[in-house]
Amino acid sequence: MFVDYMSFVVSAKWGVYILFVAAIFVVYRLAVAKWVSPLRHIPGPLLARMTGKRLEVYTVIGKMACIGRKDYETYGDIYVCAPNAVSITNPADIRMLLNNPLVPKAPYYRILRFTGIDNTVSTQDMELANSRRRQMGPYFNPTYLAKMEQIIMQRGILSIKHKWDQLIERSMDGAAEVNYSHDFLFASFDTIGTLIFGRQIRELRTNDVATAHWIDTTVTYIGVRSMLQLFPQIKIPLFEFPWERRYTTLSTYIDVSIDQRRQHLAELASTGREDKRPTDLLQAFIDAEDPESKVQMTHAQIHGECMLMMLAGADTVAHTISWAVHFLTLHPKFYARAVDEVRSGFDPGHTISYSECRAKLPFVEACLYESLRLAPVTGGMLPRVSPAGGLMIQGHFVPEGTFVFVNFASSNHHKKTWCRPYEFDPMRFLDDSEARHNVFTFSSGKRICPGRHLAWWEMLTVFANILKDYDWRLPADFAHLGPNVLDERGYPKQMESQQFIVVKPANAERDCRLIITKRQ
Repeated sequence: MFVDYMSFVVSAKWGVYILFVAAIFVVYRLAVAKWVSPLRHIPGPLLARMTGKRLEVYTVIGKMACIGRKDYETYGDIYVCAPNAVSITNPADIRMLLNNPLVPKAPYYRILRFTGIDNTVSTQDMELANSRRRQMGPYFNPTYLAKMEQIIMQRGILSIKHKWDQLIERSMDGAAEVNYSHDFLFASFDTIGTLIFGRQIRELRTNDVATAHWIDTTVTYIGVRSMLQLFPQIKIPLFEFPWERRYTTLSTYIDVSIDQRRQHLAELASTGREDKRPTDLLQAFIDAEDPESKVQMTHAQIHGECMLMMLAGADTVAHTISWAVHFLTLHPKFYARAVDEVRSGFDPGHTISYSECRAKLPFVEACLYESLRLAPVTGGMLPRVSPAGGLMIQGHFVPEGTFVFVNFASSNHHKKTWCRPYEFDPMRFLDDSEARHNVFTFSSGKRICPGRHLAWWEMLTVFANILKDYDWRLPADFAHLGPNVLDERGYPKQMESQQFIVVKPANAERDCRLIITKRQ
């Protein structure tokens, strides 16, 4: 008994000691945050001033966009989001930051060094970024993309139509239930996979989700690891290792694809058939040459750009179309207007091309812009670093070396920029180039996404053609979402989302179901 008592006393003393040390540490961090920190005059939550753990937790659980919007509502255009970090929301401030060549990217982006070397997105070196843009730029313009239109259409909208038409034909009443999120993902993986790997994936027709799992888990893996790069004190959890294995599988597949293509090119050269060279993104990366230095990309650099395109060009496109479909199911009047615009301009048997979408479907395009605004697929907070001499933002001095997070989600709800910011209204984008300029899905300035034209090509052709060919309605058991299920602001409640780099439906199996029939 005496020994047990003494053990208890010793344990209690150590407990008190640990609590005392913890209290001293908290008081110290609090004092620094309130009276010493150069960011002390900028508003923000007290916990964020003391520790970056708050930001880490919301990142790991996929709720960075949610906390970004909440903090903007509470603290305004600029606020402290970590001890050495601020978040900005005003579109004018964001444009200033992204267009300033002296503002480097944060170490956050190093996680995107897939082969251990920089790529278009990860590099902090503007000279390398400019060289890569010169190498790749000619292959991402509409002229070159038009050469890939057959692949884009075949693997995208035509594959979707093939599957949906078969489901309708096999149904008893001419109506079929589809999960549009899954089908858009499969089609997007098919498209970008065929362009990158130089091989047909055929996931939509076979329902083989192998590549989809590669990409989805890789995006999650990269999203979690990216925050570990920014705040390395947090340890890698054991559940991350299965994601890493799938990431490695995808990486190996890309290496094999590059090697196979080089072998194919050698065979064409040896037989005098070089005019039969493929036209796709893999070939573009192999052929890409800086017109100034005449430098081409190495195998590792091509690998990095291929991996980047898979991650940036698959999930983002598919989820944007899914959000657009979702919003139109919540807003019947806009759905009716989009259907009327498409069907009044095109016959049932015609497949609408990208150029026709851009020329004749302004409202359909506006619906996609409004979806990107309300549910931005890159809807979190991405950091830059305040340069030498610091920055003045909203009347506050942000010292050199401070992380400046671009709050993309909240910029799309900025009250002085957007009228009724939480209401879905595509009309705001009709004949308004300034409104489109304030949507930063593809970033801005010299670091703007080079693949944006390809993304729009896929999104517009899929979205316009399904509006033309199918009538939609929500399933009968859909009681939790719909035009009459309102949120706290009085607008139709949108489905829950989660974010690991890409913002996606949190419960796609439940929320992304649709009853489709052939157009009447």
